[in-house]
Amino acid sequence: MKGPQDPSASDRSDADDVERRPCPKCDAQPGSPCRSRSGAVASAYHTGRFTKVPRLAKLLRVPTPADRAPGQPWRPGTPPPAPIDPDLPGADIRIGYARCSHRSQELDSQLDALTQHGIPRDKIFSEKISTRIRVRPQFEEALKTAREIKAHAPHCRVVFTVYEMKRLGRDAAELTALADHLTAHGLVLEMLAGPLPGMYDPSGSTVQVKDQARCCRLRGWCRCSSVLTFELVEA
Repeated sequence: MKGPQDPSASDRSDADDVERRPCPKCDAQPGSPCRSRSGAVASAYHTGRFTKVPRLAKLLRVPTPADRAPGQPWRPGTPPPAPIDPDLPGADIRIGYARCSHRSQELDSQLDALTQHGIPRDKIFSEKISTRIRVRPQFEEALKTAREIKAHAPHCRVVFTVYEMKRLGRDAAELTALADHLTAHGLVLEMLAGPLPGMYDPSGSTVQVKDQARCCRLRGWCRCSSVLTFELVEA
């Protein structure tokens, strides 16, 4: 059982959808959690706000996830990106993530690779934190940004880019959950280096492998060796 300090990905997704709208009761603006009368982050979103989300309209309560710090002094959050004209041609929008485990390690090589791949520095999230730590703040912020951009520009392909696969995690269950999360939100995973650099598009269930004329279909994680297995298919 998950406690209140262990919000699930679905909780965070609900919060993102609710926070795209202002609250008619506490006047919290888009991008911010609801505010209590005492000036703290409310423990749950106000009914008049979350019922504007069609899939949440019949719920009695939508709790504020732990990463919004319910009960702590309320501060305005970051407004979601402005909506993009749906008539504009689609394009790839990349969000980069760089990570190393120890403070003594450097991130410059990853940051440089992501920048050279065309990702602006303000769209690259980085941190020095072990994958053994369950909640990685910058990783969560990068995913949140990618989800928000996809929600506001559904005609664009939003690509979550890392230097190599092990920047994401080392546990098979964790990586499988991440793949499911990306698929659920229509996001694309891209790896620049490692054993199989390329782009995994959940909408097509294929990995576009660099410098090869074929594609690979993602088969899953091999739990005994902690590596991805693929089935080669003709492009």
